Amino acid sequence: MNKSTGPWLYAGLASSLPSIEPDDNQTGKTRIRSGTAEDGFSELPPPCRILHSKEQDDALNEVTRDEAQTTIGLQPQVLVFRYRGKIHAMDHACPHQTYPLSRGTIYDIEDFGVVLSAGITCPKHGWAFDLFTGESDRGRYKLNLWEVDVRDGEDGQEIWVRRRERKRIG
Repeated sequence: MNKSTGPWLYAGLASSLPSIEPDDNQTGKTRIRSGTAEDGFSELPPPCRILHSKEQDDALNEVTRDEAQTTIGLQPQVLVFRYRGKIHAMDHACPHQTYPLSRGTIYDIEDFGVVLSAGITCPKHGWAFDLFTGESDRGRYKLNLWEVDVRDGEDGQEIWVRRRERKRIG
């Protein structure tokens, strides 16, 4: 089991994240951001937040899509979104080729119509990662997941996240 380390970081109000629900079409896959590459995947309000964590800071700062795109490999970023009512937090960069997962596709992992889990697919190369375990469908790559805690605050429910430590073998 993964252990959590480090401080809890405030990631915003839970009400700021609309629930992403599966499309009614036959694919069963849902884009995190709608739109086209030409319009920069624009959508208001955004269904996800991209946050930047400075090593010396105990807070997360939201970054724009453009900032996230140009700094994805240079600074730690966490992607926070709500899928089917559950809030997820993970590294924004695909562990395989550092592509922004905010441009990815979310889907249900099913077996004979029974939803077992959920996944996210990187649009650059098609690799998929389980949203609950971080496991990849190919290779030994693993997506870094963040622990999420929803707390009651003065302005409503607050989202707090902290990085999970990877399980060490041996």
